[in-house]
Amino acid sequence: MKIYIAYTGGTIGMTPSEHGLAPDAQFSDQLKQRLDAADDLNHDFVIKRYETLIDSSNATPQDWMIIAQDIEKQWQDFDGFIVLHGTDTMAYTAAALSHMLEASTKPIIVTGSQVPLYKVRSDAMNNVLGAITACEHQCPGVFLYFADRLIEGDRAHKAHTSDWRAFSSPNLADYGRLGIDWQWRDSSPAKSEYAMRIRIPHMEAGAVTILPVFPGVQAEHWQGLLNKNVKGAVLLSYGAGNAPDKDQALLAMLKEATDRGVAIVNVSQCGAGSVVAGAYAAGSALVQAGVISGQDLTYEAAFVKLHFLIGLGLSYDEIRNAFNINK
Repeated sequence: MKIYIAYTGGTIGMTPSEHGLAPDAQFSDQLKQRLDAADDLNHDFVIKRYETLIDSSNATPQDWMIIAQDIEKQWQDFDGFIVLHGTDTMAYTAAALSHMLEASTKPIIVTGSQVPLYKVRSDAMNNVLGAITACEHQCPGVFLYFADRLIEGDRAHKAHTSDWRAFSSPNLADYGRLGIDWQWRDSSPAKSEYAMRIRIPHMEAGAVTILPVFPGVQAEHWQGLLNKNVKGAVLLSYGAGNAPDKDQALLAMLKEATDRGVAIVNVSQCGAGSVVAGAYAAGSALVQAGVISGQDLTYEAAFVKLHFLIGLGLSYDEIRNAFNINK
């Protein structure tokens, strides 16, 4: 089996410097040596270190595009793909790849680590080996693998800053869990019923913003966020999709934005659960303002999906329909 490993950056490949942890120029060689030394890994590994490594806290939509284009370029030559990435924005990148490489017929696994590879007590090799094992089972699709959990790419959420299990899938059972053997959510990995589509649109940083809801929120708080350059927004609402319905200036601002074509998607700021549009009066006011239900998507997935759909050039109505078909 030929497996392509793209080291895009992140903690996994860092080493101490006088300014704190910094990318290790020797990381790719060290990882290759460890993989080659494993007796039970009879695969052909190619490890590519990106010339400009991505600090995941600085990642942009352009970086998602670069990774997708890299995989597309290597597509015919490999049986599986592993993307090593920083954890801060790993869930965003996994979601982006799941849209750009939709219904992938090959495994594309995004992973990384909480502790660098050079440390004795590190989760790095466990995560890399787990991702390789998922490739061996030829799981078709884009996934995030971390701490024995294989999560669908557009369902992952970073849920902990320091636990080994840094990621969760709050609204969908893990695709697989790795113990001594794999335990699959379904009986076994199955190919998608849809044909694969590779679509890598141009996605602009700043095209999508996030609107936080909090006690006392006023229109002035969102004034700069809903500027004329913004084409989409994720509204982080209370509970099942609620926001203040007594502040007419706030609702008018949302309505004015949706009327000019800004797609505003409502997702809950709760850790799990779904937006139920119109279940409460406070949520109905958002519906009347043209706000789209994000159903049970994480805010990371909604943010990325908006970027992707806007990048495709879809209209407000087309974006609304795309969210109604919640993948």
